Amino acid sequence: METGRDGVGDRLLTFEVGGAAYALPIADVAEVAEIPAIAGIPTIPARVGGVVNHHGDALPVVRREVLFATRGERLEEPRHLLVLARDPDDPEALGFPVDRVLGLVEGAGGVARSADAVVERRPIDGRVVSVLDTQQLLRRAVEAIERSVIGPEPVHGGEE
Repeated sequence: METGRDGVGDRLLTFEVGGAAYALPIADVAEVAEIPAIAGIPTIPARVGGVVNHHGDALPVVRREVLFATRGERLEEPRHLLVLARDPDDPEALGFPVDRVLGLVEGAGGVARSADAVVERRPIDGRVVSVLDTQQLLRRAVEAIERSVIGPEPVHGGEE
């Protein structure tokens, strides 16, 4: 079996958000933690994200509703926080809450060909799981934060 970063074999961490199952390469997950209280940041709307105390450091967190198609339904309280490294050579990380972690399965990730970050959908343990491109997911999270801070592009009309 081939190994990924840090000698970890090709395995996927499966998790659930809003009743849908997803997976990420375990090599991209720095930590799975219990969900701490998310504090607000004055420059970022609470609907987008916040920050948590993670081993004494401030860890930016992006809410599930920003990254996943939750169809507007009321989500259960998240049980876990996935901590993802933005870059293998960069210690900065980003967290996002998930409803619950399902476990590890054999398999490899890949590169998404669309903006939704889905590499492929495959059957795992009797359900369809969307395997995600970690770097694409992180890009989407950073873009959501930046959009919320910068705001929408101004519309320039004919009025002067």
